[in-house]
Amino acid sequence: MDSEKEKLQNGSSNYVDDSGASTSASTNYSSRVEEETSPDLLKNTPSNIARLEDVIEQCKARHKYLARTKSPSDGEDVRWYFCKVPLADKELAAAVPRTEIVGKSDYFRFSRRDSLALEASFLQREEELLAYWWKEYGECSEGPSGSRSISNDTESDDLYLVEEERVGVPVKGGLYEVDLMRRHCFPVYWNGENRRVLRGQWYAKAGPDWIPLREDVAEQLELAYQCQVWHRRKFQPSGQFAARVDLQGTSQGSHALFTGEDNNWEATLVHSGGKSVKLRRGFSTSGSSKPTQDELRQQKEEEMDDYCSQVPVGHLVFMVHGIGQRLEKANLVDDVGDFRRVTASLAERHLTPYQRSTQRVLFIPCQWRKGMRLSGESAVEKITLDGVRGLRVALGATVHDVLYYMSPIYCQQIIDSVSSQLNQLYMKFLKRNPGYNGKISLYGHSLGSVLSYDILCHQESLSSPFPMDSVTFEPVNDQGEMANGPCQIVSTLQPEKGDREIGRHVSFSDEIVTDGPRIDNEEASHGLETESEGELSGSTSALGMVDKDKQISSLEEEVKTLKARISQLEKFHSMTSQITETEDSNQTIQGEEPKSDNKQSILRKISKVQNEKENCYKPYIRYTKLDFKVDTFFAAGSPLGVFLALRNVRIGIGRGQDYWRDEKIQEEMPSCRQMFNIFHPFDPVAYRIEPLVCEEYINIRPVIVPYHRGGRRLHVGYQEFKEEIATVSNAVATHVSSLKEKAINVLQPKGKETIEEEPESSHKKERSYGSLMMERLTGSEEGRIDHMLQHKTFQHPYILALGSHTNYWRDHDTALFIIKHLYRDIPEEPPSDNSEPTKLFYERDPIDEETPLTFSDRVLIREFSRKVRKHLKQ
Repeated sequence: MDSEKEKLQNGSSNYVDDSGASTSASTNYSSRVEEETSPDLLKNTPSNIARLEDVIEQCKARHKYLARTKSPSDGEDVRWYFCKVPLADKELAAAVPRTEIVGKSDYFRFSRRDSLALEASFLQREEELLAYWWKEYGECSEGPSGSRSISNDTESDDLYLVEEERVGVPVKGGLYEVDLMRRHCFPVYWNGENRRVLRGQWYAKAGPDWIPLREDVAEQLELAYQCQVWHRRKFQPSGQFAARVDLQGTSQGSHALFTGEDNNWEATLVHSGGKSVKLRRGFSTSGSSKPTQDELRQQKEEEMDDYCSQVPVGHLVFMVHGIGQRLEKANLVDDVGDFRRVTASLAERHLTPYQRSTQRVLFIPCQWRKGMRLSGESAVEKITLDGVRGLRVALGATVHDVLYYMSPIYCQQIIDSVSSQLNQLYMKFLKRNPGYNGKISLYGHSLGSVLSYDILCHQESLSSPFPMDSVTFEPVNDQGEMANGPCQIVSTLQPEKGDREIGRHVSFSDEIVTDGPRIDNEEASHGLETESEGELSGSTSALGMVDKDKQISSLEEEVKTLKARISQLEKFHSMTSQITETEDSNQTIQGEEPKSDNKQSILRKISKVQNEKENCYKPYIRYTKLDFKVDTFFAAGSPLGVFLALRNVRIGIGRGQDYWRDEKIQEEMPSCRQMFNIFHPFDPVAYRIEPLVCEEYINIRPVIVPYHRGGRRLHVGYQEFKEEIATVSNAVATHVSSLKEKAINVLQPKGKETIEEEPESSHKKERSYGSLMMERLTGSEEGRIDHMLQHKTFQHPYILALGSHTNYWRDHDTALFIIKHLYRDIPEEPPSDNSEPTKLFYERDPIDEETPLTFSDRVLIREFSRKVRKHLKQ
């Protein structure tokens, strides 16, 4: 894994065949892919439309698709489509659609750049891809007009065995890829269904739009076009001279009619019922002056995909979900998709063209709860009451995740799931973006913010006691020592610094360092043997993903550790025996009989030490080291504050005992450059964090997140205005009082000996420990962590509280705050010595647009002024 990571970081990544099949065709392709395909065309890197067009024009296979006539029905623009409805399990793409003409609302069109990339890759492998396609088409069809079915062939089943490793042509900003061999569009960073991909070459008229035909029908029409069948036209029963082409694999009686001459030929598709539809070759826009809502949405999607294809990813954000993902309607992919669309629309409005052309942000969901089955869930289901069953199921799918994480049994499994998901997502991204040197941030919602925080706090020390002091009967400090007792707990099998641990492992340390009385050796050996078997079996199952050499070395280290513990207990047993014999001999020499009371006292001491040992048991959580450094940590709707308060933890570097005036306070610091806590004022789950960093902020209000349309909401502005008036009044009163005192002091007679110059107190006040920690977490002296959203004006607080916790994914103010922060280091305008930024080919003329102006929207005013000045200079 480490060697693969180094190769990817150095930019040496091999392209993987996008078919993932075990057929001979895909094997031949993978052997010559490096010679025929440029990796830059297939990766999500900045690309040029003109370059793709040149690549397509230079392909030999492209020449036969060029227009051979000047007819209005002739064209050469090929576009690719993907189906909205996913394919069924193991359903072949050739089995759908079942109609000759694709449904108008069933398929979405890829953007111009994505279609060019797909067409370039298709033309370089045309013969191979068409051969496989027709083979699959024959497998799923019983005949020319037979029914289509799902193939059960073993060779087709093998296509789905390497689903995780396949890599295809990136589309839609790199979030999806297309497997041209199987005509599948699949998500890259989450598990999702395959969607049918269609190559649109021939189109049918449906209202103002042109709808693509199915590939098998288009292939027959293309063959007729290449042969110029209209030269052999004959008199048809319809009463015109035309060349008839009977179409195979369609409804009975369907055929195409070619009429006209070279420069004015036309084609018509005639169904069995006599209904005819006009055909054309090559893609064409509708040309309607009043596009429908679907067309406007399609155009918007294409513009965004084309933008993503040209601008490189400069910031990667992993979105970690919280509770509720076990609910039936909960879907993190949809939530992140909504957040992505909101940020995209806000970026067009609030960012300058230079900022948008410099970098883009990629949001990737981290689904740590999906597919994870905890052993306690089945037991909880068995004991759930039947009364208000729906409410109980909803609570179990939400609140129980918090209880599971607070349990030392399941905490390790949850932490491992989040860490492994983050590392896997990063490796997938690095595989498709070798040499990436941008920033990476974490966004945690609800419980996901607590999980992300705990992982970030343990990137240096990869193991930590379970963060609940209530597990022990006596207070235990960071080193595992009892506050009032000789018993010391040390963590066993601690990982070396920088090592990565995979899997679930909770170790209950029971190594004793003491000079107390003895422990029965047989019982201790039996306990160690039982414990060693459990640890070895747990370690073996947890290290399934690591190679065999690491497994062997890890097991050898565990065996050595267990042997050392056994030998230490044996020494302890012999030492206690010697002490007992010495006491008995001393009593015999003094003429006294060994008293049974001494033996009983020794037994009481032994039982006391054993009880202390049992009370000192403390579970250790082993954290996985992330493969990347985190720049900014965003916590939205986070209960992190109450978790830290219950753990008696403050955020710091471990030197704040005097500042907090409590020796039992524990401190920890997340491994990130900046941290922000975003919350709605009526969110019942969210809590503040700043008072746990700096106690001076207890009475300081959180920062108000600006309204995305500019300014403050009415009630928020009015409240701030009243507070400012009160603050100014207090300051004036204080100033007047001080002036009065100074005037009295000046008018009072003073002797020369009593005249003393007042010392100046203008020196800078020494900063507190908490303010230094605030600066470390925010990056500036005036930085803040807590940021509060503005609630709506005319709604009741309890009504807002119902949906406030789940609304962060679609909240425009939250999205704008994050976007502004992620683009904070990029200037609004390019440096004067540099040339103009790259103009995006779909960008509209800013002067021709109708720019709305409001006096409260300072962003639009500044943007409009900048555009006007730029236009006047030109």
